[in-house]
Amino acid sequence: MASVLTFTTISVLVQGCSAFILDDVYLPQYKKYGRSLLLVGGNLAENNSQIYNTIIEMSGGRGVAKIGIINAASLDPLGGYQYYKDLLLRYGALEANRIPIDINHTSASSDPNVVSLIRQQTGFFFGGGDQQRIINTLYNPTQSGRLESPALAALRERFNIGAVIAGTSAGTECQPSTIMVNSGESYEALRYGVHTTYSDTHPHNLVYNSSGGLGFLDGFLIDAHFSERGREGRLTVLLDETRRNYHISRGFGVDENTALIVTHAESDAITGKVIGQHGVVFIDVSNAHHDPTSTYYSISNVLFHYLTDGDEIGLRDLNITFSPRKTPMRGHENYYHALTSTDIFYGKHLGSVLKPAFTRAATSVFDSRLDTRTYGDTYESNPTFRVTMTRTSYSVGYVERKATFHTDITSYENLVIDIAERK
Repeated sequence: MASVLTFTTISVLVQGCSAFILDDVYLPQYKKYGRSLLLVGGNLAENNSQIYNTIIEMSGGRGVAKIGIINAASLDPLGGYQYYKDLLLRYGALEANRIPIDINHTSASSDPNVVSLIRQQTGFFFGGGDQQRIINTLYNPTQSGRLESPALAALRERFNIGAVIAGTSAGTECQPSTIMVNSGESYEALRYGVHTTYSDTHPHNLVYNSSGGLGFLDGFLIDAHFSERGREGRLTVLLDETRRNYHISRGFGVDENTALIVTHAESDAITGKVIGQHGVVFIDVSNAHHDPTSTYYSISNVLFHYLTDGDEIGLRDLNITFSPRKTPMRGHENYYHALTSTDIFYGKHLGSVLKPAFTRAATSVFDSRLDTRTYGDTYESNPTFRVTMTRTSYSVGYVERKATFHTDITSYENLVIDIAERK
């Protein structure tokens, strides 16, 4: 009897012996993007045509894209679906289909009809809310942990042949493999460390899921609403934890109305490109020093990189290419001194033209003629933590000048961060 080549068989072959696969197994966009993700930091504006058009393009293009909307993170999955459907169709999707799985319909993740619908899509969009709801929807609990549902397996099949995985807010935070951040604030992370369970009596503690997220991106921790909510401290602390216990020392935080496009995730050519209004912070604790003898949390030699619209980064070697629209800041600084802050993890309100406190202080170091170091303190006390920022000979800043310091589009590489109790 002749053997039958099933879709599952094909998907296995795609991951392994790709040399023997017919070209038509892959979606057309695979040749350009490979396995790809588009990760938004939240508060994606309806008029952000740059990001929405890119989602459409990475899903096959206008009049071709069939995008499955997964709104499992939301308390109102159906209402959120209608919102994203209208937008995606407006920007040129051929179809925007509801994938009807959420925390109240977990059995649908094993429904053959839902799996069949997933296999018809050329891209996927995960809405915002609570990322743990996504995990609880797409994994089936077992006595020893959890098991990937048929719906998640089908999503992975589509991802492997070129369907983009896009998401915003919780839909971004749920994508990593090893560890997934759940909740928490920067000061509480520094003061009370990391936790794996939520506590009603300490609602601002840093909590993470040690089983990880959906597993569409390896090697990084992912955070969202990043600069706007002052999450630099919480991601640094969590990376320090995962470096010691899970061998993950790099992570990134995506700002609101901004996206990191990840292409060719299947290879060493994996690349990230930033598009949108603000930026993406990359944090590397590979060579950081955590002082376990200090009374309160203390870490030094953490590397921060901040990339904005048009910048690219190799996600294997962290080699950065700044947008050609930007020019070097060294020798062309606009100010004599860098800025300091008395509330370093203060973000900003929607509509504010001011840069968040951490971004403001960090970028000012590169726009200062006289200072190569600045600092910011936490607003909270007992203790007060000080974040010291140092521009070294290896640090570089690039800028696309606009009307003011706060509207300048500034990027930087290799800013050295130390965090310790203020003495």
